[in-house]
Amino acid sequence: MNIILLNPRSAKWNHRAPLSLLALGAVLEGKHDYAIIDENYEGKVERKLTEEIRAHRVKYLGVTVMPGPQLARAVPISSTMKARFPDLKIIWGGTFPTIHTDTVLNSGYVDFVVRGQGEFTLVELIDALEQGGSWEDIRGISYRKNNAVVHNPPRELVHPDSLPPLPYHRIDLPRYLARTYLGKRTSGLCTSIGCPFLCGFCSVTAIYNGRWLAKSAASVANEVLLLKRKYGVDSIEFFDDNFFTSEKRVAEFCERIKGQGLAWWGEGRSDTLLNYSDKTLRLMRDTGCKMIYTGAESGSQEVLELMNKGGKQTPSSILEFADRIKEYGIIPEFSFILGNPTYHIDGAMEHDFRFIRRIKEINPKSEISFHTYAPVLLPGAQLFEEAKKYGFDFPKTLDEWASSKWEAFGKRKSPYTPWLKPRHRRRIRDFEIVLNAYTPTIADLKITNARRKMLRLLSGWRYRTEVYFAPYEIRVILYKLFRYRQPQIEGAEQYST
Repeated sequence: MNIILLNPRSAKWNHRAPLSLLALGAVLEGKHDYAIIDENYEGKVERKLTEEIRAHRVKYLGVTVMPGPQLARAVPISSTMKARFPDLKIIWGGTFPTIHTDTVLNSGYVDFVVRGQGEFTLVELIDALEQGGSWEDIRGISYRKNNAVVHNPPRELVHPDSLPPLPYHRIDLPRYLARTYLGKRTSGLCTSIGCPFLCGFCSVTAIYNGRWLAKSAASVANEVLLLKRKYGVDSIEFFDDNFFTSEKRVAEFCERIKGQGLAWWGEGRSDTLLNYSDKTLRLMRDTGCKMIYTGAESGSQEVLELMNKGGKQTPSSILEFADRIKEYGIIPEFSFILGNPTYHIDGAMEHDFRFIRRIKEINPKSEISFHTYAPVLLPGAQLFEEAKKYGFDFPKTLDEWASSKWEAFGKRKSPYTPWLKPRHRRRIRDFEIVLNAYTPTIADLKITNARRKMLRLLSGWRYRTEVYFAPYEIRVILYKLFRYRQPQIEGAEQYST
């Protein structure tokens, strides 16, 4: 074994298999000996890595890094391993290093960054290092040379259908099969890369720039049925950034899994799904689609335009989708991004609160997840340019990125942005608490019917009168006694950071 692929701890409730590392392992199979280590299940990972590196003379440590908790762990792990093993080549890939490449390489302890889709890029890099060859012609990597960061040209996207199957035997997959609202043995799966839209708040835009490639319906169905047959999987969370882009693909997938007793969840746009035929929506329902996560973002057309949401999404189309989908028994989960850098931030927030209440009136089963706007490095995007006008800037070092302040930024819950004042954060949090108590998510299995009735009774007067200020009595019961998890935490969402 000369390669370790590391998944730093991302969250204490994480039950998802490290799909990105399995995808890398798939192309390494038969070429290089490797192991996958997942800190979500591995205590004292620095000690584990030290033992493995010494015992097997490991040369390369590949680290997948998303902003937030994963980045906060990747920084100390990487710096510690480099200090202990100076000859160890540390290679970062994933969303964060793809976007903030220079900051990563200027740390002094990361040797290479694999940008974007990295399967074949990593193999070529390892081949070059093993053979003593040059890496200067390898597309999709960045590195330091003569005290400067060098970015090789980007690599063309590889179609997912041309990639080898995931090597599930490399991990203990059954321990990742969690009991969720979908089923008793829920697995995650990603069947496409990118997204055809160019939203001005999304890292997918920064990485893929409107490109979208997806596995065929046949290959998706075959993998789902393999997971069912071999591992007893009864439900799937599709982590695609836009699973529902193609109605034809979705319909064919549903036909292929018909009668298998599966349940599933996916993410898509409400304006795309509004164009689906009744036949396809019925087919989705009949083959186990229980919930659809969709980015509403805002109830204001002005804000949607500021976000460059694109397509045909409008506040009216969001409400229309909420109304139409309830006919099929599929629960919509609407994500909202609050606290955008607008000149009328207070009014925009209150408008969104009323809009959320309107969604609940139309479709009471609708789930709502909350995020606070945290800028993504998208030069030229109107939303990012507005943020810069307030003096916003990103950290210049990884140590600063790993601080608690910027870890919160990566979670998109309480980012410390200059336009967002403490009263704004409190107002968002107070409304969220009251709403979560009045209509708790179905995703938190701890909230029994009796608890739902208690919470609704406790929060009813606040919700009806719109008095959200300081709901301490709800907070104690909801979060401390019941340990409630918001939809964006307990649910199966892939909100891009």
